[in-house]
Amino acid sequence: MPPKHKDDSLPRDKLLVLYQRLTLDGRRHFLGDIARDLECSPQTVTRLVGTIERHLGKDAFIESGLDGRRRYFRFCSKSQDKGLGFSFEELHFLATCRDLAAPFLPEGIATRIDRTLTNLALSLGELSPSGLPVGFRSKGFIDYGPHMATIATLRQAIDKRQICRVNYKAAGREQTSSYRYAPGTLLVMGGTLYVQGWRLAEGSLLQDRPTTFSLHRIGGIEPTGEYFRFNAAEGDDRSFGLNWHEPRRMRVHIAQQAADYVRDRIWSDDQIIDDHPDGSITLCITTTSEKELTAWAAGFGGLARIVESQPEGK
Repeated sequence: MPPKHKDDSLPRDKLLVLYQRLTLDGRRHFLGDIARDLECSPQTVTRLVGTIERHLGKDAFIESGLDGRRRYFRFCSKSQDKGLGFSFEELHFLATCRDLAAPFLPEGIATRIDRTLTNLALSLGELSPSGLPVGFRSKGFIDYGPHMATIATLRQAIDKRQICRVNYKAAGREQTSSYRYAPGTLLVMGGTLYVQGWRLAEGSLLQDRPTTFSLHRIGGIEPTGEYFRFNAAEGDDRSFGLNWHEPRRMRVHIAQQAADYVRDRIWSDDQIIDDHPDGSITLCITTTSEKELTAWAAGFGGLARIVESQPEGK
């Protein structure tokens, strides 16, 4: 026979353990896991959650929902301002700055920053923020201040795998188009924020085609209440450029004056560099954005030129 649940053993201890578990962070805690750990029935867990929620006050509540067929509970705070002098929203923005700088930081420094943000998050009673990349400010920068609500919505949609309705006005187009979209990741390139993910056909929950949107051209975004189960960030193999078309192998000749600069850097995961007797090199890489590669080569002022391109696999 299965062991009997200890529903009547130390109920105050169970209540305190559950309170600490729920309020320590903002992640989902599944009913079955809680019942197993507390050695009690799901009905007892639900009753204890109700007791906790009645004593939280007006600034917090316990969210209850379903992930598939699994019931979960999550602590949610309505208050934006906490005792440390800044808000949860500002903590999330710090996390996005952390993620932007991470590729350029030594591993030890990045780890220390992660630990500091985690400690701040726990001090606020908030989930350790899993940040998303944003852009550096430079000359000719895009003001993303008016788009922070879009960033927040995308952040939540990526975390929860929510399908969104995106209204988007492409460059050079006068009309706005509407898409069902599964966002996968935010990334920065050339001082511009992009979201990469998958478009979905109407009524479908399956991937249709990979799609990249310029974030500042998104005119509106709203979750549809539907969820996708695939990895919308899949396919990010660190090829050169954004995901605008199918992968293509490109060969770029680099003059001796710029050879060391190119040789010292990674331009795609599968790059090959051939050295020539005159000090020049040929860089062979995979790109999903030939226009970006052409612009990059032109930026060398005649020291780089594309000599060959072909579809991936040929």
